[in-house]
Amino acid sequence: MSVVVLTGGHGCGVTVSCLALALSSPRPSLLVEAAGRQASIRCGYRQGAWGGDVGLWHLAQAHLQHQLAEAFEAHLRPLDPDGNRLILPGLTDPTQASALSATWEPLALLLHAMDHHAGYDVIVDAGQVVVHGGGLHAGLFPAQLTHRADVVLLVLRNTLTSVAQTLPVARVLQGELERYGSGSEALRLLVIKELPSTAGGLRTDAITRRFGIPVVDLLPWDVPAGSLFTHGALRPPRLAKLPLLKQARKAAAAVAVEVNTRRRALDMPPAPVTSPQVAGVLQRLAAVRPASRPVDSRLPGVAFHG
Repeated sequence: MSVVVLTGGHGCGVTVSCLALALSSPRPSLLVEAAGRQASIRCGYRQGAWGGDVGLWHLAQAHLQHQLAEAFEAHLRPLDPDGNRLILPGLTDPTQASALSATWEPLALLLHAMDHHAGYDVIVDAGQVVVHGGGLHAGLFPAQLTHRADVVLLVLRNTLTSVAQTLPVARVLQGELERYGSGSEALRLLVIKELPSTAGGLRTDAITRRFGIPVVDLLPWDVPAGSLFTHGALRPPRLAKLPLLKQARKAAAAVAVEVNTRRRALDMPPAPVTSPQVAGVLQRLAAVRPASRPVDSRLPGVAFHG
């Protein structure tokens, strides 16, 4: 993968899907909670590991003081015991969202540098799409991160209700990516199989026809994994044994193919790093990065401190 944004309509499972991809990436990964509402991972999956003094909102003030790169590094936290996966925790108060409107663009450049120069896969949890005036809301949604993403994954469930709720969102995203991004071809669907076909669940080929957008993968409806990633657990299951994580490894590979294909088609070389501060941050993060590996069956979920 590279810089991949996940978003969706109402109650579609974006955060659970982001965690599954971040923990399954073959390279070290960075998960960015960028939704314009209270983020859930610090109090859910990580069970209150960090307070409000850590997270995305602090980057807005740092940007005004020309210290964005340093604050970015300072607010990263481990997502796994070995530090192979990192997270930039999101907002603790929805009123903080508007303060980030000027920070999304420089943060987008920094995230791409994390991929190209520090060797991290970046997964952005953009949460629920917020629309204003026929387009993405510039203050309450990370529109610039979406515009600059290599691939945007629109998450939905394989139900008629989810499809109906998501179709208008897909059209908004296609228009935004066509006008401000690298083209509407950057949009792909990531489907969660909530219902079997015998109970009215839609097949991926039927969903593709309705949207006119390819489905990159179909993730299973995994109740233990969903509960773990939403609420955490005192005695979590082995991650590698969860069906969601097994399939997420395949999804990560499929997304990587999409990214590489688009990069070759666009023929856009990575932007050079000209800031000494940014270069220093990237060098330090690359130096402490553990060896690349897929999710380990020994990972104990949230039973660690950091």
